[in-house]
Amino acid sequence: MRNTPNPTPSSFTRTGGWPGGTVTALLVLTDGTTSPTILAGTKAGLFRSADGGQHWQPVENGPADPAIVAMATAQGTIFATSEGGRLYCSDDGGQSWPELTGWAGLGVGVAIALSPAYADDATLFIATADGPMRSQDRGQSWEISNFGLLDVDTLCLAISPDYTNDETLWAGTAFGGFFRSRNGGRSWRESGAGLPDAAVQCLTQGADGTLYAGTESDGVFRSADGGNTWQRAGDELIDQSINSLAVLPRCILAGTSQGLFRWADGEDGWQPSAAGDFVAFALAHTDGLAVAGAWQSGVHISTDDGASWQPANGTGTDLLTGHAPPLAALTPQNELFVADSDGLALFSTDRGASWQPLDFLLPDGFCPLITDAGSGERYTLFAWADDAIHRRTGQADWQRLTSPGTGITQLVASPAFDQDNTLFLADGDDYLYLSEDRGDSWQELSPPEAEGDVLAIAVSPFFAADQRLYAITAAFDGQHVQAEVWQSDDAGQSWTDLAGLALDTPALSLLPLADEARRPLLLAGQNRLITLYTDPESGELAVDQRFLEPDVRVVSLATAPASASGSTLWAATNRGIWQISDDTEDAICIGLAERSVVALFPSGERMGALTLGGEVWWT
Repeated sequence: MRNTPNPTPSSFTRTGGWPGGTVTALLVLTDGTTSPTILAGTKAGLFRSADGGQHWQPVENGPADPAIVAMATAQGTIFATSEGGRLYCSDDGGQSWPELTGWAGLGVGVAIALSPAYADDATLFIATADGPMRSQDRGQSWEISNFGLLDVDTLCLAISPDYTNDETLWAGTAFGGFFRSRNGGRSWRESGAGLPDAAVQCLTQGADGTLYAGTESDGVFRSADGGNTWQRAGDELIDQSINSLAVLPRCILAGTSQGLFRWADGEDGWQPSAAGDFVAFALAHTDGLAVAGAWQSGVHISTDDGASWQPANGTGTDLLTGHAPPLAALTPQNELFVADSDGLALFSTDRGASWQPLDFLLPDGFCPLITDAGSGERYTLFAWADDAIHRRTGQADWQRLTSPGTGITQLVASPAFDQDNTLFLADGDDYLYLSEDRGDSWQELSPPEAEGDVLAIAVSPFFAADQRLYAITAAFDGQHVQAEVWQSDDAGQSWTDLAGLALDTPALSLLPLADEARRPLLLAGQNRLITLYTDPESGELAVDQRFLEPDVRVVSLATAPASASGSTLWAATNRGIWQISDDTEDAICIGLAERSVVALFPSGERMGALTLGGEVWWT
């Protein structure tokens, strides 16, 4: 596809942002001359603050796979792993992040440990489900390091501060194992006498050499003899899951399933931290500053050694927005409803400047899906939350409906929903359901006879006449995601396999177009736009394929309003919003080229957009 060079983009203005999100990894970087820099890894990319969390900026040239899992640093080098099983390295303080391709195919790295003498010995370890991996050439090549591990599913690592001389490191595993290596990871021996039979989720070591281990279900343990024997570290956290640990100069911090706890010098036992009622997945610190990365609520900071905490997600336009992947619906009254993959949901009536909770949700309610249907007075919002479907028609109150199956992964409406009240639903077990009364009742359908997950379902623009439904299923064959496109002409009662294609990732957008003669179905996978249609002359299925630029990945598609002359489609991509002409080969980026856009809101002469993380933009 021909791309117009240097197009003139539309002017998008940031009108607000959804602060917070889940922070999965944290680093505090110091150079001895300036204020410490906080680097926060989220499911929506990396964010940086140079003023203790008062202001945040996304790292523009961050890892190509934005879903960060773990980070570690030594002597100016930073490593980061991602949910997509990729490894990145920065040698410029986190400004740029080239990928280390030698890691490809080795799995998701859940923890990183760098040799204290990394600048000299170039050694680092990464924990994976297949055991620790070791590199002795700065991550360029890797070797498995799991000989002697009775349980290879490694969750955490710790490395001796005197590793250069003693070659000692420790590993905690998923099925209650704790292991020690005294030869640089070449072999391991079990070393967990006194530990319970529970997963060891995190490890840290104090300045005096004491090791601390956080377990999945039985609190914190400590060892004063290099991991030979272990004793319970206080009874207050028995039965709690420990997600993170940090040893500060005057206390120990534990991030638990019930919030943050602190054991201060001179005290006997764990005490809850003031305003520490959040689940901390990551802890970091430097002199006078402790930082916590939390589930759903972003970053929190403490300036009194963890005794009390306050949110630190920025102010104004400089927010940490780490929600992924935010789903959104914009009502005719300009209410913006959003939900993220961690089940947090809010709405805004001022284009994202401020946010309010959904009144039907419990305080700890889980709402990972919001979608809409219909128009005018029949406009309806649907949300799946707390094992039920919630429905709001117009400005009426929310109604709680019975949800079929196990959860909801897809909920789509007939284009004639205002008249036929028809909905289709895919659940967590890939079963399909039909409702013809706006969700009051459901009947189970026969799903496509395919292995793998249902990625997407879509309804024909002419459903009232053709009863056509589309579905995409996908399964991983060890190298690629094998996707199949299915068509039903009897509202999901039976299915025909239309086409198959191989993808690098299980992401495929599906949009039936309103062309009655050709009945085109547009699929967007990676940077490909594939149109399946009926040839008007032969009546046979035909395929047309076009490409965006190589580094562009299509996230979602939207039909452009009639006011957008010369264009019928807009694509939300990881490189902004693209306008796609229907009758030529032109594709033009019309805005937000430096952002990953996840949702579009075409509205007359205006365009709204939601970017990965939760920033709201309007023309």
